[in-house]
Amino acid sequence: MKKIFTILLFFAKTLLFSQNLSFAYEVTTNSGQDKKSIKKENYFLDIAEGKSVFRSENDKYYDSLRAKTGRGLGTPLNFNQLYSRKDKLKGEIYKTVTVPLILNTYDILIDEKLDWKLLNDSATISNLKCQKAIVTYGGRMWEAWFAKNIVIQDGPYIFHGLPGLIVQIIDSSNDFKFSLIYYEREKNIAFFPPKKGKFLSFSQFKLLEENFYHHPFAELESSGMKMVLADEKGNKLSWDSRAMSQSMQKTLRENNNPIELNYRPDFK
Repeated sequence: MKKIFTILLFFAKTLLFSQNLSFAYEVTTNSGQDKKSIKKENYFLDIAEGKSVFRSENDKYYDSLRAKTGRGLGTPLNFNQLYSRKDKLKGEIYKTVTVPLILNTYDILIDEKLDWKLLNDSATISNLKCQKAIVTYGGRMWEAWFAKNIVIQDGPYIFHGLPGLIVQIIDSSNDFKFSLIYYEREKNIAFFPPKKGKFLSFSQFKLLEENFYHHPFAELESSGMKMVLADEKGNKLSWDSRAMSQSMQKTLRENNNPIELNYRPDFK
């Protein structure tokens, strides 16, 4: 997976519709409102049989474990998650979120319409000739660049519907940026089944986030699970529920800049 990005006119329509493809994106996020919590991570848009899934490199690995063993690991520390999947045949898009610590997984149906406005601006990005488009989603204004030579109406996260693959998309606040870096064809792809969860609306999920913020360890404690802390040398430390809750609440407050800004929870 160290290929230099060389997607050119190599893609013909017949190739694109007969192959399973995996597109790698560098995702730059600012999870905090102070503009100082910058993180870069590789994500993959895997496309096969009319479906696609967008997930981080770690999530793809955990999905592979789940496919092989029935179990997958991975514990998010906040709710700023970008795992999503699209079913083009059914016309459905879901954002999948996992609650920190508890690991309960939920699916949120994305029903906000992407009303794209195509512009005449053009640029070469990652060796691809691209055209500009803008759209509003999640309470944010987005600027996208898509390549008409790659005839796939898909892109990172929930974004789709342009007449070509989305090569780059960034919000007006520079909090989220998705940039295509390379691709792989079918013979190299392990299209592991994406995780799925119980269905929630965004409003229900916002309430779940706020309840978790006020009592982050409530469900674990009520289950009778024994809490054990240890230092870096493995020495056991005493469990202080109040202190641990305050630490988790601080983490959630500092990372309260979700991509769906119009559903930002009130952590106070």
